[in-house]
Amino acid sequence: MIVLASLLGIYIPVLVSPGPNFLVVTQTAISHSRRHAVWTALGVSSASTILAAFAATGMGILVAHLPGFQRGVQGVGGVYLLYMAVKIWRQADQVLGTASAGNERSLRRAYWFGLATNLSNPKALVFFATIFASLIPPGSSSPLILAGVVGIAITSSIWHLALANWFSGTRMQRSYRNAKPVINRATACVLAALGISLLWQFAAGVSSVS
Repeated sequence: MIVLASLLGIYIPVLVSPGPNFLVVTQTAISHSRRHAVWTALGVSSASTILAAFAATGMGILVAHLPGFQRGVQGVGGVYLLYMAVKIWRQADQVLGTASAGNERSLRRAYWFGLATNLSNPKALVFFATIFASLIPPGSSSPLILAGVVGIAITSSIWHLALANWFSGTRMQRSYRNAKPVINRATACVLAALGISLLWQFAAGVSSVS
């Protein structure tokens, strides 16, 4: 219990600090529908669960010692974030619509958007490859590993689903309609900056999980 409490005590501040995950969930919530935001949040939480499971089974240590893998994540993540930045920027002046709110394909895209963003998130990689792997190292008891992974999954889901529901509220939607161009372009600039940072690390051979 002490280990789990320590893990969550470190993870929660990392979780709630603004970053790519926060941006993609809130931006989806205010620019699309609650369902889209929920699926994006589930994608982000799924990625956290996957990373926690990898770290608990020794993959975190393995990844930390594979510079080629790290650089690959940086390159793919950087390109992906730049792609999303361009897409969000182009949507800045488009009229907000809800026709695709229940579209199954669109919901799948929302899920993959959240999943891919978190899997390429340097902050998440640092946490799971170092802090999580050190608190719950390979060889730990199965109950401890299960508790750690489930704890991460539940905590991440609660936070990101709360963001999805809060930012998709009527007041937020109304405010977003009035400030859509500014919000979209600001979000695009932040995602572009993160993408450029990852690509710079990729080109320079700098590890984000060292």
